[in-house]
Amino acid sequence: MNLITVDKESCRRDGVCIAACPLGSIVADAEGYPVAPKDADCIQCGHCVAICPHGALQNNRLPMADFLPAPRGRASFEATAGLMRHRRSVRQYKAQPVPRETLAELLDVARYAPTAKNTQQISYIVLENPETTKALGKAIAAWALPLPGMERYAKLHAAGGDFVMRGAPHLVVALADANNEWGLTDAGIALSYLELAAAAHGLGACWAGIVQRALTKNAELAASIGVPADKAVYGALMLGQPKLR
Repeated sequence: MNLITVDKESCRRDGVCIAACPLGSIVADAEGYPVAPKDADCIQCGHCVAICPHGALQNNRLPMADFLPAPRGRASFEATAGLMRHRRSVRQYKAQPVPRETLAELLDVARYAPTAKNTQQISYIVLENPETTKALGKAIAAWALPLPGMERYAKLHAAGGDFVMRGAPHLVVALADANNEWGLTDAGIALSYLELAAAAHGLGACWAGIVQRALTKNAELAASIGVPADKAVYGALMLGQPKLR
């Protein structure tokens, strides 16, 4: 199957799709219509389709039925900047869980985050059950407290404080292949998308550095929440309803 299909009646032969292809995989034929050689490379970014003002081109690796129409307007700078400036790292949470549908919405936003070469390797483990999240926090605390530099948390832990999960009912863990050299960057961008989406939902989130460290260093802890052996943990985010506004 050819990489692209062109409606010649709609195509204006303006070369926009040719200019948009990041790999130079679309060229003009003798009549000026866009074509893709049989050996054309494609990272499935979809720019060739998105950029055509006449809807004349389809990328056959990206069925149009899988796409949502782009909104006519755009979010105002003031609203977007306000969300980014005023979000806070939340370290005290209500016990009530976040509805499953809301968690799914947040993950759906996160999957649109850009990744290196559009590889889209990031996957997630979400701890839905607050008791599971709490149990993992206790296990990580037992592992972490003897480590150098954890002295500041010892008194908090001794008083019954949760210095790992901070009472969050949920944890989102971002994974990628263990040999992915861009995994840390891709996961960081994706979790940033998720964190901002959570703030827009009125939820609180906080980067879980101790959790990421523990799951990276301790294979038994990672396996306890289902991290596959061929995957690495590249980020973790606590999530829930803020206890204090």
